[in-house]
Amino acid sequence: MLFTAQRGSDAPAKLPEPPRLRVLDLLRFCAALGVVLFHFGETRAWGTSNAFPALSAVTMFGVYGVRLFFVISGFVILMSAWGRSSGEFAVSRIARLYPAYWASVLILGALAVGGLITDHRPTFSQLLANMTMLQHGLRIRDLEIVYWTLWQELVFYALVACFAAIGITYRRCLAFLGGWVFLLVVAERVNADLLQAVLVPFAAPYFIAGMALYLVHRFGGSFFPWLFVGVGWVLALVNVLGEKPAAFTRFGPAVGSALVVGVISLIFLVMILVARGSLDRLDWRWLTTLGALTYPLYLFHHHVGFLLIQALHPVLGNRLTLSLVVVAVLAVAYGIHRLVERPLQPRLKAALTRSLAMVDRVGVAGVVEVVTSSSGEADRSPLPAAPGPAAGS
Repeated sequence: MLFTAQRGSDAPAKLPEPPRLRVLDLLRFCAALGVVLFHFGETRAWGTSNAFPALSAVTMFGVYGVRLFFVISGFVILMSAWGRSSGEFAVSRIARLYPAYWASVLILGALAVGGLITDHRPTFSQLLANMTMLQHGLRIRDLEIVYWTLWQELVFYALVACFAAIGITYRRCLAFLGGWVFLLVVAERVNADLLQAVLVPFAAPYFIAGMALYLVHRFGGSFFPWLFVGVGWVLALVNVLGEKPAAFTRFGPAVGSALVVGVISLIFLVMILVARGSLDRLDWRWLTTLGALTYPLYLFHHHVGFLLIQALHPVLGNRLTLSLVVVAVLAVAYGIHRLVERPLQPRLKAALTRSLAMVDRVGVAGVVEVVTSSSGEADRSPLPAAPGPAAGS
């Protein structure tokens, strides 16, 4: 049954380590490839606004791969944070995101400063701001067009870290999701910019649905998690149709609306199948490698692909160039994964873990010192005499 009775509210905060869902690696890769084909189909590097008239009718929907990323993120981030402290969760996210991201900023920054990327030549302060991944919040221009989604993710991580600090349980998850939905509505009604910035209304419907689907996956389907999946779906459709998608222009409002609703609904349907375990048979080992390419592919494809298309298409033609450039950006992603992520991620995680442990030790030592000092066995030495006037006064 879709709605089954479940005492998920009694679930312990600490859960056994869940098995890796390799189907999510496949879905991540499909989402990233959709974004790649969307950008390659529309880039001005071809010298025309529509180099692939027939193909672009399909690849234009690759832009919604970002929405699939957000649903997956809601699912995976709740799974990752459950049973961890906020510090442990933060360490895992920083170590996961920053090595490839720093490589992206440095390489793309060098290309821009060298004049190979001509749409924007960043200043040194802009490069430094981009290195933090906080530039969007500081209202400093993103060096790469895809970086804006990372800000949405960072805000979500901050919300989950605060949640982890009080301890994640099933009931608290439901309260967290309910509060998020309520505040989204309030922020929209009162036009509260700060509140909207914290609640990330663009990505929130997908994060909310993803978190609810993790509850379904871990504890079984009951009414409230499915309710939040439905709320996320409705809010997602309201937002995306309000944007007047490009499909409206291509196919007309009626057909375009139907296609967009279909794509968003397909994203939710696939993730429901994941949550229900219907796709667990997609468990091949090579999917892990495919999933590892997703993040560097997402970070590097846009400008690297632009430069390659610009150089190759006058000689090789559009179709061959497109095929070669897709292979090339996959090779770049693999190189970044092997040469940057694999060596740096564990080292960064180890360094951050040591720092976190030191903070914990210092904190415990400080508490012990305060407790000891406030007890009857504290230091009984006389108070020092008041200092005299300074020399020369």
